Amino acid sequence: MKRARILLASLTLISASMTWSAAAGAVSSPKVAASTQTFTGGGTGVSGLAARWLYWAGRYTSSGQLGSGSYDVGGIGSTVAKFTRSDGMTMTGTFGDAPSPNDCGTVDPAIECAHADLVGTADIASAHLVLSIAKQEVLDGGTFKSAFLMRGTLGLRRRIGYAMVDANGSTYMFGGIDPQPSVNTPDAVDLELNRTGDGGWIATRAGAVYTIGNARAFNDPNRASPALATGERVTSLSPTPTDQGYWLFTSRGRALPFGDAVFHGDLHASTLNGEIVGSIASPTGKGYYMVGSDGGVFAFGDAKFRGSMGNARLNRPVVGLVPTADNTGYWLVASDGGVFSFHAPFRGSMGAVALNRPIVTMVPYAGAYLMVASDGGVFNFSNGLFFGSEGGTRVPAPIVNAASTH
Repeated sequence: MKRARILLASLTLISASMTWSAAAGAVSSPKVAASTQTFTGGGTGVSGLAARWLYWAGRYTSSGQLGSGSYDVGGIGSTVAKFTRSDGMTMTGTFGDAPSPNDCGTVDPAIECAHADLVGTADIASAHLVLSIAKQEVLDGGTFKSAFLMRGTLGLRRRIGYAMVDANGSTYMFGGIDPQPSVNTPDAVDLELNRTGDGGWIATRAGAVYTIGNARAFNDPNRASPALATGERVTSLSPTPTDQGYWLFTSRGRALPFGDAVFHGDLHASTLNGEIVGSIASPTGKGYYMVGSDGGVFAFGDAKFRGSMGNARLNRPVVGLVPTADNTGYWLVASDGGVFSFHAPFRGSMGAVALNRPIVTMVPYAGAYLMVASDGGVFNFSNGLFFGSEGGTRVPAPIVNAASTH
């Protein structure tokens, strides 16, 4: 059995506004891509056995926003290619021989080198794929098993995905979120993404904020940031909807605004039963929620209080809160994966499951939520795509927080 080598092909972005003719007719994209992403992947399937392969179908997996799904390429006399992601998003276009076998990094006659130019129907505007297909095992009926590796460039209308940060400031990106350099800090506590998903902020317990990618830093020279009291630490950061500011929130319930973030009140004068472990802006950015380890919920600005677990006996402490997209309710999550819903539909929990490591956060995702554990395990309770996790690897330091493109 021959295995195809990883491709180091020269990639060309196909414009999202390009129109071309396929066997099934002209295909065009209604909206130009806002950003691009390179990716790698591969898959297995069944191909036609002939002088040149006539059809080719099976399953694929990939890094990046293309995710995983199925493919159906060709047919007798056809040059149509179709990739269908696991959520039903389709990409259709044309395929053909690569201009040169060297595009696949090989001249091995047992490896078919092809390319495909596709247009997507949703978040992916376009794709250019270079495919290295290895014939493996002849089957009955003139077909053979095949495997392939691919490499390409996506034109993205919008980025979809999620990210994590560990205690040392190392980042882990999934889906449409491109890898970002680590910040090398020993006390990272939170990561947040900007709304375009091409940057973000990492906060430390001392209140330092590091920017990654295209995110901006905010520092008002006309006022000094309040010093943290003895035993007080920053626990979370939440950006404004404009990405032109953010709030830092502390374990004692203080809200510290920067940039265009507006102060809506805080808990600095209150005695708390449990320290504030998570905070998040309301969907409008005109308010924010804080949640304590005892399950107490505190709403400011246009954030709406719908109840809490503050007077309940919990099996494990609460570690996060996610508001609903319409700002009418929210979910709380405890470190054992138990979820508590307040004016929000219950989407499931991990409360009855033995976890390898505790849940450290819950983040908004595709209209609901996903949870992340300290070992990088991801538990998705939304209609959004699962792009993988770090749960099967050994992360060098515990995951402390996560973020998503919502």
